Amino acid sequence: MNKQLNPRQIKTIQNFWNWFQDNEQAIYNACKLEINKDEVLFHLQRNLNYVSKRIEYFITKHPQDENKLKVFLTAHGYRKLFPKMKALEENIPILEFFSIQVYIIPFNTQEPTIPYNMVETIKNTFIKLEDYNTVTKKIILTLYCHEKIMQLNIKKVERHAYLLLLFTLGEVKYKKHIYDFNCEVMPQNTNGLLSLSELPEFIDYLAKINYSRKIKIFFE
Repeated sequence: MNKQLNPRQIKTIQNFWNWFQDNEQAIYNACKLEINKDEVLFHLQRNLNYVSKRIEYFITKHPQDENKLKVFLTAHGYRKLFPKMKALEENIPILEFFSIQVYIIPFNTQEPTIPYNMVETIKNTFIKLEDYNTVTKKIILTLYCHEKIMQLNIKKVERHAYLLLLFTLGEVKYKKHIYDFNCEVMPQNTNGLLSLSELPEFIDYLAKINYSRKIKIFFE
């Protein structure tokens, strides 16, 4: 994780931000107004691929400024990419229409860094713990999604669930603690289920206790 980038790698990252800054207006128009969207996002992805094909971006509404958009950059918790992520963060240029967040951090109900609609989706998605490995500290979950989501094909359902977990836990905690997850339709009665927004605190709780009868209530 402490691996130093060579000058060529740093220059590639600087070139990416120079390209982004030079094309900021076009990227904003593509995302906000869908002007030449496919072409602009193709070039955005192409330029990011020069940095790493495993680093992904998400562009969303800004949680505090309706005149801006927000770009999230994530390495999905892969620590080998953290030196590049750090360099990306250190070289963020001054931008007019975007704010940049490098790394996806855990969901914070008091100061959310994600848009309101995503906050509401996380709060209104429910989960059930299916298994917990006390050695690895990894869990298996069932996510209960709305029927409209469950009507999508399986890959889109899994992608939806993954992103919800990623933005709830943050990329580091997701990779550390999530072994697997299943998706089911939201039941009419959600008594006994946890809100997805409670998952970060719940994982912290699980990590502090030993396996006992006390934890078995979550598998019932």
